[in-house]
Amino acid sequence: MNPDLDEAIPAIAVGDLYPAVLEFFRDAPPGRILDAPAGHGAFALELLRRGYSDIDCLDINADAFRLKDERVRFRRHDVIERLPFPDAHFDYVFSIEGIEHFHNPWTFTLELCRVLKPGGRLYLSTPNTFSVDARLKYLVSGYFPRFRPLMQEPDKVMVQDVDDAHISPIYFWQLHYFLMQGGVSIGRVGTNALFHKPQWVKRVFENWIAGMIRRNIRKRGFPDRGVTSDAVLFGDCIIIEGVKSA
Repeated sequence: MNPDLDEAIPAIAVGDLYPAVLEFFRDAPPGRILDAPAGHGAFALELLRRGYSDIDCLDINADAFRLKDERVRFRRHDVIERLPFPDAHFDYVFSIEGIEHFHNPWTFTLELCRVLKPGGRLYLSTPNTFSVDARLKYLVSGYFPRFRPLMQEPDKVMVQDVDDAHISPIYFWQLHYFLMQGGVSIGRVGTNALFHKPQWVKRVFENWIAGMIRRNIRKRGFPDRGVTSDAVLFGDCIIIEGVKSA
């Protein structure tokens, strides 16, 4: 094994997120991979450890990227700009905890779809705004989990590094729309962790709300796409696997 693969590179995302995403990706055949934004290179390192190579990484912060391996090509890039790759270039595209940091999440999403090959798979994660907890926080206090500073201290958010600033809460059906525009259909939806309140009264209340949501969607014949699953109704981050039409 390459000794560099034993190097510890800190993940910007929560610790249980990468394993959850990689569980979706388990046993996938080799292919050309894009990781954007790449952060310190921690996710690309996990891909190398699992035997994948031919990886391109993009991030605006070149100084933060620590992974040194000839199988990984890093390029500094601001995602406000068009991604520096041709159409249908990658077999797999990963964007782990990225779009909530960007001023242009939907342009970026379309770019991820553009560079994905027909039949290729897109893996995207972002803080979950569709959970029962997120809905209640927004109803009562006007903010989503992990976006509280945007309400309370916007002046500080403005001067934070892009890695730290959550500025774009992602609405599931809007994400679904732009993925469709890019020719990508949602195949699976998951999460890194299920959260339930420790107090039994609050757990009962959250389960009642979840049941009401599920019954309402069934009664009205609304599309589901995974939004009534435990992963969405109780999940921390939402993980989406999309497949580009052939």
